[in-house]
Amino acid sequence: MELIRIDINHLSKIEDNLVVSIGQFDGLHIAHLQLLNRTVEIAKKKNLKSAIFTFDPHPDFVLKKDLSNTYVTPLDEKVKILNTLGLDYLVLIDFTLEVANMEPMVFVNNILVANHVKEVVVGFDFRFGKKGAGTAYDISNFSNNQIVTNIVDEIKYNEQKIGTTLVRSLLKLGKTKEVYQLLNRFYKISGSVVKGNQVGRTMNFPTANLQGNKEFAKILPGVYAVRVTYLQHQYLGIANLGHNPSFNQVDSMVFETHIFNFDEDIYGQKIEIELIDYIRSEKKFASKEAFLEQIEKDKTYAIEVSQQFNLKFN
Repeated sequence: MELIRIDINHLSKIEDNLVVSIGQFDGLHIAHLQLLNRTVEIAKKKNLKSAIFTFDPHPDFVLKKDLSNTYVTPLDEKVKILNTLGLDYLVLIDFTLEVANMEPMVFVNNILVANHVKEVVVGFDFRFGKKGAGTAYDISNFSNNQIVTNIVDEIKYNEQKIGTTLVRSLLKLGKTKEVYQLLNRFYKISGSVVKGNQVGRTMNFPTANLQGNKEFAKILPGVYAVRVTYLQHQYLGIANLGHNPSFNQVDSMVFETHIFNFDEDIYGQKIEIELIDYIRSEKKFASKEAFLEQIEKDKTYAIEVSQQFNLKFN
């Protein structure tokens, strides 16, 4: 998959005839994946190239609709996932107020027609152009029927529309198993390991502190069963997002992970942490013994839930 960036001054860069799916695709959830798989399918059938047209940064950040500036799927992670889908191009449109104020017809002609788009695949509620005035049904008309529009119907989960907003709300509630159902993968957080207070080592319970990455969507504080990937090896563990109230309370929340059967020095190294299941909220323990007793229960639960998912570790 070739990554291409275009901006307001250079809106056309592709000469191949394309089938394109358009959207932000932040969650890359199962509804998004259906759109993208359909795009690849049409491209193969009609001997065209497949592409995803998306925006960077997120339009909601530029338009001040979302002040969190967080992503369910930050760009680096998005690229990794998209690379597995068989797409030919990932086109990142530099989203600015100028792009936001494009009239729908201008967007269709200056971005889609100019890049040899022959078909689009979009969701039933797709909107584009200034103030979202354009709909999926307008694309063919605005292009003088040069573009065929394929519209995918709504997909629901527990009677709710599957969307990134739903994924975000479930993450805030610690409902990681439901998030897994919507993403078809565990929610992943990545970052570099930094030195913490090392109190855990004094209790034979070392942890890897993840450097805060403010790009990732907010998750519920507490203890999780996790899968940790380091240098292509995967390990089971438990992670805690919180203030460490028992032994070394901190003002800002830290995300620390105890990796099972692991004793390497990984300070400064990048790791990936997938949330398998939420175990419990953070609490203050009266003693070291009470803390370690609870940790053993957490570890037992993590092993049990990993077996439910048939996870293998190396």
